[in-house]
Amino acid sequence: MSILKTHLIDQSLAAPELPKPDEHLRILHTSDWHLGKMLYHQSRYDEFAKFLDWLQDSLKIYQVDVLIVAGDIFDTMTPSNRAEHLYHQFLATAFKNDIKHIIIVAGNHDSPTSLHKTKEVLGVLNTHVIGSISDQINDELITLTDDAGVPCAIIMAVPYLRDRDVRTSIDATSIDNKNQLLIDGMFDHYHCLADLAKSQQNHIYKTHQKTIPIIATGHLYAAGAAVSSTDDGMRDIQIGTLGQINSEVFDEAIDYVALGHIHAAQIVGKQSRIRYSGSPIAMGFGEIGRHKQVLIVDLPYDKSPKQFIDQPDLMQFFDGADSSAIRIHSLPVPIFQSLAKISGDMAFIESSINDLKAHDQPIWLEIEYTGDSLMPNLKQQINALTKDSQLLALSIKNTQTHSGSLRAKSMDITLDKLNEMQVFKKRLAKENLPDDEQEQLIQAYQALMKQMQETDNNAQ
Repeated sequence: MSILKTHLIDQSLAAPELPKPDEHLRILHTSDWHLGKMLYHQSRYDEFAKFLDWLQDSLKIYQVDVLIVAGDIFDTMTPSNRAEHLYHQFLATAFKNDIKHIIIVAGNHDSPTSLHKTKEVLGVLNTHVIGSISDQINDELITLTDDAGVPCAIIMAVPYLRDRDVRTSIDATSIDNKNQLLIDGMFDHYHCLADLAKSQQNHIYKTHQKTIPIIATGHLYAAGAAVSSTDDGMRDIQIGTLGQINSEVFDEAIDYVALGHIHAAQIVGKQSRIRYSGSPIAMGFGEIGRHKQVLIVDLPYDKSPKQFIDQPDLMQFFDGADSSAIRIHSLPVPIFQSLAKISGDMAFIESSINDLKAHDQPIWLEIEYTGDSLMPNLKQQINALTKDSQLLALSIKNTQTHSGSLRAKSMDITLDKLNEMQVFKKRLAKENLPDDEQEQLIQAYQALMKQMQETDNNAQ
């Protein structure tokens, strides 16, 4: 089957109108920037810079009071100098633009130690950074104030919770027991923090005669959440059976939950108040066609019983709606780098490449040859077709097989094209083991790799 999927820059995309309601706190929720991430070894710094510039403009246009970044600011625990520069430059510019509050929590890709290094300096820039939990759980409870110094919101700033952070026992006789202890620890952590937030909320009500909203963050895998694509950067060990949390972890008193970790934007547990914003740019060619967004949330300062008005397309604004309603708006993120995925025989590939040239813009390609004929010089033919154009083939795959040979293709499967779990499963497939034993080994490997990835090499 021949397929051409495109993800092209649209210069006609205009900023939608979104009036800010009176007596409301406006939050912009984003996550999973993955600054420094590459695509088939291709640098994406220009793309990240354009996104951050657009985000900076959006904060001003939509009069955002609080920016929440729910983890995975960087793609690795040892980000490049250029990735760190983009991050710090963005925060400094946001401060100059009078963004009142910025909340940043670490994700599983981030180094808690690296984020903490600049915590005190960033605090001067109205930026609150939570890299990891501490012995004082109150450190994760942040009360925000308005220009008059009056409290306007309570933030439960919870970062990615690692096993060692929340597991109350090391007496885990099986992977299942260890996983349950992790889940129990996360539940306890969130509910303990929620109790403190409700107590603070009650105190503020008695002092100021107003009920302010409670907002929670999280960087976790919620049970039932859908992954964006197989190449979106989510690791099997992070989205397997380990650490899946259901929506009951979030106390009903929490008005909005800003989640990160899953790259596909979605609602959790059919509750409008619990959201993944998703990654703001496509993390792989498999995400072509995926809607990318940030979320704008309007919460009333003095709220009555919760009501929600979802405005996914930003085309309508309910001027006459109840002023106590919590409004959640999806703000589409423009495409900053065009991508195209071509799959088919050589005639279809050539035709598709010629069609893409007509767009007259830089486009990165993932090409998969599925024809019947042998194509030992596929890469050379593709390079000839894209020569002197703005098209760049980042990946060329030849799935053609030839009778009598093991595999006749110009690009064999190599380790650099497989993640850790795929390599393990391929090795496991060579063993004649019962299904239940294979599953136990997979779970044990998941746990081992998860532990290795949670080790902060920047810590002393």
